[in-house]
Amino acid sequence: MRLTDAEIAAIVCREISQAQGYDTDVLATKRQASQDYYNGLLPAAPAAGRSSIVSMDVADSVHALMAQIAPIIKSTIVEFDSKSEEDEKQAQLESDFVRTRIEEEDGYEVVFSAVHDALLVGNGWIKVYVDEEEEVTEEVYPSGLDMVQQYVLTQPTAPEQEVTAVESAEKFTVTRTTKKRELEIDAIPPANMLFSAGHGNGDLDDQRFVAELKLYTASQLRDMGISQAKIDAIPDALESDNQALNAIQGIYRDDGSQAVQEAERLKKVYCCYIRLDLSGNNKSQLYYVWIGGETLLKKEPADYVPYLTGSAIPTPHRVQGTGVFDLLKSIQDGKTAILRAYMDNLSVMNQSRLGVVEGMVNMSDLTNGRINGVVRMRSPDAILPLPSADIGPQAMAGLSYLDQVRVQRIGASLDLNELQAQLMSASATAAAGQLGQVEKMSGWYATNLVETLVKPLFLMVHKVLRKEFPGQQGAKMRGSWQQTDPGQWQDREVASVLMGMTTQEKASRINALSQVITAQNQMLQAGGAGVLVDNSRLYNSMCDWIRANDLKAPDEYLIDPTSEPAKQAQQAQAKQQQEQQAKMEALQKEMVQMQHQFELLKQQKDLEYKVWSDQLDAEVEEAKITSSAVIEVKKINNAAPTKQ
Repeated sequence: MRLTDAEIAAIVCREISQAQGYDTDVLATKRQASQDYYNGLLPAAPAAGRSSIVSMDVADSVHALMAQIAPIIKSTIVEFDSKSEEDEKQAQLESDFVRTRIEEEDGYEVVFSAVHDALLVGNGWIKVYVDEEEEVTEEVYPSGLDMVQQYVLTQPTAPEQEVTAVESAEKFTVTRTTKKRELEIDAIPPANMLFSAGHGNGDLDDQRFVAELKLYTASQLRDMGISQAKIDAIPDALESDNQALNAIQGIYRDDGSQAVQEAERLKKVYCCYIRLDLSGNNKSQLYYVWIGGETLLKKEPADYVPYLTGSAIPTPHRVQGTGVFDLLKSIQDGKTAILRAYMDNLSVMNQSRLGVVEGMVNMSDLTNGRINGVVRMRSPDAILPLPSADIGPQAMAGLSYLDQVRVQRIGASLDLNELQAQLMSASATAAAGQLGQVEKMSGWYATNLVETLVKPLFLMVHKVLRKEFPGQQGAKMRGSWQQTDPGQWQDREVASVLMGMTTQEKASRINALSQVITAQNQMLQAGGAGVLVDNSRLYNSMCDWIRANDLKAPDEYLIDPTSEPAKQAQQAQAKQQQEQQAKMEALQKEMVQMQHQFELLKQQKDLEYKVWSDQLDAEVEEAKITSSAVIEVKKINNAAPTKQ
């Protein structure tokens, strides 16, 4: 026999009343007290005239730890493990896509809010879900349109859009109702969360009951489709009803005000994920159930619990962890008591008590508080100062001791800045060693938070995208736009974590990466490309260097050599180099031809010169011979006797 709605409501109400975090149980009380200590509202102020100073160890410790942990978490890299060699590229694509979606939804700001909660009260809570909204637009056209025009106007213009048309004598009205689905990542106040006690191993999926308290107005519930009869059955609620949540407001906490109009009256609703056996066959199933008062508002099957919770100091086998408040409550109480006693003692020392002889002193002069004012008295012995002890040294010693205990309990976080200043005068090796020891505790906190919050967040976003967002989606990853269909993804349950670094680790890593990048550039210039190093490995080194410096995503500065634009650029460069090489070869060939022509021309000129020179020599010789012959003839003629 199936359970009725009334029986289901009774079961859920019972689970709510016995869940951890409900009303004024131990966890709810601790959550309220932790916020009060964080805001400096406890312990309560003493009687009038006494010091009301409060030590702020809880808040100071949370802030100091946040300053150290946030950079470590921001630089942590989470990637899904591939299931085979063929799956490596797809696993990398899904890792990049999930990381991009988390960044688009300000996921790291959500993580930091949850980390703050975890440090303070022991647990931070995050919800990953799909927000569905309906956008209604109305278009008005003249009447008298033909069938073709009406058909065109009534076609959907966006996915998941319903179109209705109404025609009258004056106009043709088209109403478009578009369903929009957005991925949402929210940090949930721990004061709003309830979960079953003593069940499971700390994993929310193993809990039989997990619920979130929400306050909706009657108008909001009506917009969600809840009937007015059910809304009327839900008692009105005040924001101040939840004392732990109200404590978050500090001195601005609500005084119990309520809206004037019924539509804006708040209603307390528990949104529950509960395992129910509706058929009585001892087989339970996960359901998503809304309860307002004792009224069942919604009931539908659920595939998974969309919440995740983590802790800096997790308790094995339990959901609830340990926070700074648990460790420092007694320290803050002790330091507050010492500070108040010290302040009271200073007041006594500055305005010590006096003994006076009755009737011998003008009491009005004595008690008016005027600085250096005249006090009229009848005898010099009429006023006698009463001795008071200075507790300053003892108070400072007590505060110093409690500070040491605080450091031992949560690490040396509060003393980190002072320690760094002290180490500036030490050697680099000694400073690095001491600073590394100081950062060990914050590194341990960060590791726990990454394993219990950041890594589960990646897995949860992957699950929600795979189940709720089928179809092609695009995102800019590694410098280029890529498409993927989350509905076709495999189920991923294993992810690898590359932890971010502490300050000292980051400085060492940046220095090492700078040396690696310099060496890689030298090897590339020395002809080691493809032998010892290539552009891909240089790109990887540069990406790690950018991340270590907490800069923007590497694709803001670099282009992945394996991306399509890079391949196209490489092909263009190769083609340009080939063209330049061809031009150089053609130029060299032309120069060789010109050299050959020059040599031939030179040889030709040399030959012509030689012929001319030989001819000239021959002509000279001929001239010499001729001149010699002429001379000889003249000699002969001169030597012959003259006839009488």
